[in-house]
Amino acid sequence: MFRGASTLNMDTKGRIAIPARYREEILSRSSGNLLLTVNNTRERCLWLYTLDEWERAEKKLVELSSFDKEAQFLKRLLIGYASDCEMDANGRMRISAPLIEFAGLDKRVMLIGQGNKFEVWDETLWNSKRDEWLEEPAKDSPVSEHLANLSL
Repeated sequence: MFRGASTLNMDTKGRIAIPARYREEILSRSSGNLLLTVNNTRERCLWLYTLDEWERAEKKLVELSSFDKEAQFLKRLLIGYASDCEMDANGRMRISAPLIEFAGLDKRVMLIGQGNKFEVWDETLWNSKRDEWLEEPAKDSPVSEHLANLSL
């Protein structure tokens, strides 16, 4: 289970070091094999999966109809940008140039745990979006069906 927020530095080769607290789980779940892709919420961040978790998600994506416009959009982005990554002996992984460009990543990167995956954000963009979300007034729309029965 991946949770928490970590600030990381990306080197000139596009590498980030996965925080030590996550490395053992990544190694045990997928031998250090990771998958990085764009997200599907139209936010400029990336999703980082262990390979086993990605394979579950990819299976669902592949089964979507190629004749449905939204399904095809998801496939094009999520599978089209999918990039295999391997955590090296120092816990580092390399982010490909197209993914760096898509997310607008600079030297400072945020790794945000999402339970089954991570989000990877440019730190400045993350701080801006986080502040925007916190300042949003409560909407008059009802709570979604998925959240209506959630009790934390």
